[in-house]
Amino acid sequence: MGSLKTKIFIFFVALLMVVQASSLWTVYDANTKQGEEQIQSRLNAAESVFNTQYQQRSYYLQAFAETAAKDYGLKEVFGADQRSFLIALNNHRKRIDADIAIAVDEEDKIVGQLIRRAPHEKISIGPDQGNTFTSPLWFTNENAFTHLYQQGEELYQLSFAPLKSGQQTVGWIGYGYQINTVLAQTFADITGLSIEFMLKQNTGYWRSIAAAIPSNYPLAPSHQGLNILQNTLPQHIIATQIKVGMVNELPLHVTIFGSRSNLLETLQGNWWHLLALEGGMVSIALFAAYLLAAGITRPVRQLVRQAQFIASGNYGSTVDIEEKNELGQLANEFNEMQKAVLVREQKISHQLKYNSLTNLPNRYSLLQVLETKLNGNNPSFCLLHLDIRRTRTVNDTLGYQIGDLMIQEVGTRLVQLDNKIQTFHLDGDEFALVTESSNLNELAQWQRKIEEAMDKPLCGEDTLLHLQLQIGFARAPEDARDAHELLQKADTALSHGKRERRGFQQYLVDMDADANRRLSLVNDLKIAIEQNQLRLFYQPKMDLRTGKVNQLEALVRWLHPIQGMIPPDAFISIAEQTGQIDNLSNWVLNEAARQYQAWLKQGLELTIAVNISAENLKNQQLTETLQQVWKQHQLPAHALSLEVTESAVVSDPDSAIRMLCEIRDQGIKLSIDDYGTGYSSLAQLKQMPVSELKIDRSFIDKVHLSSDDQIIARSTIRMAHDMGLIVVAEGIEDHDTLLWLKEHECDLAQGYFISKPLPADEFRQWLLSSDYNPT
Repeated sequence: MGSLKTKIFIFFVALLMVVQASSLWTVYDANTKQGEEQIQSRLNAAESVFNTQYQQRSYYLQAFAETAAKDYGLKEVFGADQRSFLIALNNHRKRIDADIAIAVDEEDKIVGQLIRRAPHEKISIGPDQGNTFTSPLWFTNENAFTHLYQQGEELYQLSFAPLKSGQQTVGWIGYGYQINTVLAQTFADITGLSIEFMLKQNTGYWRSIAAAIPSNYPLAPSHQGLNILQNTLPQHIIATQIKVGMVNELPLHVTIFGSRSNLLETLQGNWWHLLALEGGMVSIALFAAYLLAAGITRPVRQLVRQAQFIASGNYGSTVDIEEKNELGQLANEFNEMQKAVLVREQKISHQLKYNSLTNLPNRYSLLQVLETKLNGNNPSFCLLHLDIRRTRTVNDTLGYQIGDLMIQEVGTRLVQLDNKIQTFHLDGDEFALVTESSNLNELAQWQRKIEEAMDKPLCGEDTLLHLQLQIGFARAPEDARDAHELLQKADTALSHGKRERRGFQQYLVDMDADANRRLSLVNDLKIAIEQNQLRLFYQPKMDLRTGKVNQLEALVRWLHPIQGMIPPDAFISIAEQTGQIDNLSNWVLNEAARQYQAWLKQGLELTIAVNISAENLKNQQLTETLQQVWKQHQLPAHALSLEVTESAVVSDPDSAIRMLCEIRDQGIKLSIDDYGTGYSSLAQLKQMPVSELKIDRSFIDKVHLSSDDQIIARSTIRMAHDMGLIVVAEGIEDHDTLLWLKEHECDLAQGYFISKPLPADEFRQWLLSSDYNPT
């Protein structure tokens, strides 16, 4: 008698007897209450149906967006030809007849928007095409399958999926359906109740988005959404409401309602039949409950207990149910789910903290380590921020597979340095090292160890890749006491070192001002070109056979009205990034041509070399510009020569070589600058229409001391001579280097040992008063 099973059985028998003994009034009263319960049940069922259907549509949109984002054809035209991309975007839209399709690039710009405002309207380009996407935080919320997106007066249910190139997310693709009368009608027909979507306005009032009544109930009530939300609903209406989501921080509700009398009329007409049927069902249910209670209670309790264990993070125990029925199968599936959850959690945890390419701790892990060390008892340490040089050039010329191999190799060598340091792969070609000491002498030793670790070249596609790193570092607690700030300071040092061509750069407080100064230069450069604030300095190229100077290189400087003389490294990259490089190069060409004529009138005939950028080679008007300069200043073909860096050619060899051939055909001499730093192949060098090759200073400045540099320089000189090229060595800093180059038959030499770059007047005085005077 004390068992739960017996108590339940006795309770239902007693209840049945009471029901049977009740009077007609009691039955009527019970029927009335049952009617109210049925009404509430109807509303609950309608809510459940709406939530299920709406969620299924969310999953459908999300699954389709992810499928479309993986389409190779869509990726191929993303960011390229806009018309082709929109066609591809629309083709996917047609597959599910979506009302809206949106593509957003990695800079949160809407690069594609196709929209249909009414069910039978044609698709058209949306008004936000080309604008900034206002809700970028959607892309970081992995828990939300869909979002509510407002376009004018229309509202859309929208799902996004990332568009990836390799491991990198390059944009987002989204598809959605409009929340309109068609949707409202669908829900109304399914639930058998009236539907109205209501959106709150900034004014506090509610606006009806869409409404519908069931097709089979033409007299059903309509447009009661405002009354429901304001609690002014008439007594004859039953209703409920569901918050669908937020639209620009304003709630969207769906109201579900119907006529109380319609539902109760049906119940009143069938209550006797339902009462008899319910009595029979109760009897059967009591008997079935008595038989099944014992069998069901035990495994259910086990499953509940195991679910509580999993919720608390315990995955060690399993559910052991011997039944071979559905409960046994459920227990087995529950155990498998438990294993899958554990594996997924471990994988997610690993991906959160480690880089997928090198399997090294990532930026998230680095910030955790920095916070721990900064909050520790001895927060004195150093953060080194490392960047692999010329990664983009390797990717462009040898492919991303070789670029990834290079990044993996650098990570491996850094890990093998010493177990006293911690190595992190931040992203792309950036790494970080955390050392236990912030002593500058010890840091210098770490720099040498890193350089020695990178000495051995990496062989990729028959090309030896010289692994070179740029390093910036910041010390704690001197430079920062916060993890994010310390990483920012190290990054600032790295950026400053790149601009100053320093391989190992300490963070200094002045660098923050330098970053502001660089931003100021971006705004002032156009004015500098227009207002003639630029100056040309000239550095001689000495003929090593005669000891005379007949050639020189023009180097641009910026005489800023506030900041004074600014070297080219500080603004050339700005000119390339802001589209000012063509105007800057035109100014340098015209000024060099003018100076050539001025010196010619003074009895000096000197060939002036002018540097041109990789961006200049992309300008299809370059040859026409050169013709205008030569014609305007009446120059002979040999008056000016052009120097182009090796990396400028290897980034797009076919186009660059074609442009250089057009320049060569005009009789202009061409020279390859910084040879040895751009990974160009011998086949490409053979195709280049150049007459001169300039060996980069990194192989020259210690050539008399380094056997490796001697091998590179000697073989380059011999190879260039065999190809009929003149060889120029730049970066001559001492007499021993000059003698070594002369001994090995280098043709021309350039560097501070001969002369630093000088203004035109000072250069003329230097030349006339020196032994290098050709006259």
